[in-house]
Amino acid sequence: MSDRWKDPEVLRGAVSGAEAFSLPAADAAAGSFEVEYAVTGVGVSEISYTTGPGGDAGEVVVEGPRLPWRTTVRMAGAEAVPVLSVMLSEDGGRIESVIRVDGLEAMRSTAAGASGTSVCVAEPGGAW
Repeated sequence: MSDRWKDPEVLRGAVSGAEAFSLPAADAAAGSFEVEYAVTGVGVSEISYTTGPGGDAGEVVVEGPRLPWRTTVRMAGAEAVPVLSVMLSEDGGRIESVIRVDGLEAMRSTAAGASGTSVCVAEPGGAW
């Protein structure tokens, strides 16, 4: 685990209504990176993913996607955190979601059942 996550200040703003959080200054110069989001399975009602920093301005929502689903975005900066959220339908389903950063798997998650949810968050500056 990165030392930055041992600092309780790093997650300031992760809870709605709090100040926006930022990573230590050493990471501020982080370059750009390619993020691939992928979802396979059945029964998805909604997918949302981040495209960069900035809260709602950096989020895309896809309703009723056709699976398998995949998209790629380019992100930059230490505050750009790849997040992929998948909500299953009320009728249920089963999915696997994956985030790849610069071609390397950064996070994988599964969900099953009625209205199940999968959330993947790739650690900023992780060892992808």
